Parts: sequence; structure tokens; C-alpha cells
Amino acid sequence: MPGISQKIIAATLAIFVLAVPAHSHDHATGVVKERMDMMEDMAKRMTGMRARIDSKTGLPAIKEDAGSIASHAPHLVHLFPPGSTQKPTDAKSAIWHNWPDFERKAAVLETESKKLMNIGADDLTALSAQFRAVSAACSGCHEKYRTKSRKGDM
Repeated sequence: MPGISQKIIAATLAIFVLAVPAHSHDHATGVVKERMDMMEDMAKRMTGMRARIDSKTGLPAIKEDAGSIASHAPHLVHLFPPGSTQKPTDAKSAIWHNWPDFERKAAVLETESKKLMNIGADDLTALSAQFRAVSAACSGCHEKYRTKSRKGDM
């Protein structure tokens, strides 16, 4: 049954994705730990939303997850003060060299998450499209401002 095997693969991947970040910032402290914890929460919420969209179940819960991401987004910039580059951070120094762009990317994440939060649970097509926009906002920032040192991360 292809549906069941796809769900098993997706569940296994989700567990792996969630386990890697938790382990990788065991030694983080201060603002680095705060931002890594926030990023981990957003990653979990993105994984959950993706699973709900793929399974077409639990769609009303997307509103809460998108709202959480939207509420985190304005605080992202405050969690990257200059000099907060101590290990085990994945932040690239490019953040501080391109600060206005980093701020814009955080604002885009907030905007796109709010849009997702406001889509009705009965509109799977719109939810899917807007989820992709939120995911693109995450990826756009990660591609430019995050090292690719860890496998399995979003």
C-alpha cells in the first residue's frame, strides 16, 4: 500500500529532522540557545503543517502553527545581536554584513505566516500554496544566512 509506506517514510524523516537540531545545540547558551530553540519550534511547526497538508487531515491546526511562526518572526532579528557567533551556531557572518536584507527576510516570514494563518481550513489548495510561500521564506533566509553543516534540517 503506497499510502502507508509514504506515511512511514514521512514520519521517520520528521523524527530525524526534529532529533538533529535538539542534539546539535546541547551546548548552546544565551541568545544563541534562545534562537536555536525558536528555530527548532518553527521547524517542528513546519513539519507538522506539511504532514497535515499531505494527509489532508487536521487542517484547522495549521492556523495555530502559522500563528506561532508569525509571532516568532518579529523577534528573530533581536536574537541575532552582533557578535553572537559562538558555537554551535549555524549563523553565517553574512547576517551582520547584510542586516537590512536579514530584517526584510524576517518581515517576509511574518507576513507570509500571517497570510497562512488567515486561510480557512476548508481551502486545501490555498493552504498548500501559502504553506509553500512560508517554506520559501524560511529557505530564502537559510540559504543565505545559515551554514549547511547539519543533515536533515529544513
